[in-house]
Amino acid sequence: MHEKIDRVVSFYKFIKINDTDRIRFDIFNYLKELNILGTVLIANEGINANMCGSSKNIELVKSYIIGLLDLGNIHFNESMIKEKVFTKLKVKVKDEIIKAGFSATEEKVFKNKSLEPDDWDKLLGREPIIIDMRNRFEYLMGTFKNSKSLDLLNFSDLNKSLKEAKDLDKEKDIAIFCTGGIRCEKASIALDKLGFKNVFQLKGGIINYLDKNKDKGRWEGDCFVFDDRITY
Repeated sequence: MHEKIDRVVSFYKFIKINDTDRIRFDIFNYLKELNILGTVLIANEGINANMCGSSKNIELVKSYIIGLLDLGNIHFNESMIKEKVFTKLKVKVKDEIIKAGFSATEEKVFKNKSLEPDDWDKLLGREPIIIDMRNRFEYLMGTFKNSKSLDLLNFSDLNKSLKEAKDLDKEKDIAIFCTGGIRCEKASIALDKLGFKNVFQLKGGIINYLDKNKDKGRWEGDCFVFDDRITY
């Protein structure tokens, strides 16, 4: 008998994965046995997972994947739910775990500057250039005050949209954010290539920020999350 689904979790890690087909096979079978629902994307550049299941089984899955891929210390965005937020299990091999037109390496991502919510608020207090790395629909639902939108339809348009940002002041602090953090990992790399050196991203994204700020803090509006819930 399956246990009640009561938790949703998301996480990612940029790490070299060679035998993606075998990893996909192993993860799919393990998750299926534990009645885990959601989507796991695997690529040579890493893993990106959004899943729901019972609290007990989610813990088992986290430990299993960390051990299987030797992920080390990673950030999890987790919350309790009253009903399942995914209807099926999908484990897929892709060219990228977040499509942006280029692959990221663990070394490059390691150089990115991630801020915890408290430090993020301090940065915003210094009035940096704030860029929302989500699409236009998400931006219109809610965002941080004074943030700019890249008017993205899809994140895969990132490089094209960032070309319009090349004339921004490269000496100013740039604060970027997205829903769970993964889009900002590649956005930071892209901005660095354009010559921006003072780029800071919100660790764990909006989900982590709102989890730490029940009064919403500096956030305004709603947030559309990965499993199609509208939260906060």
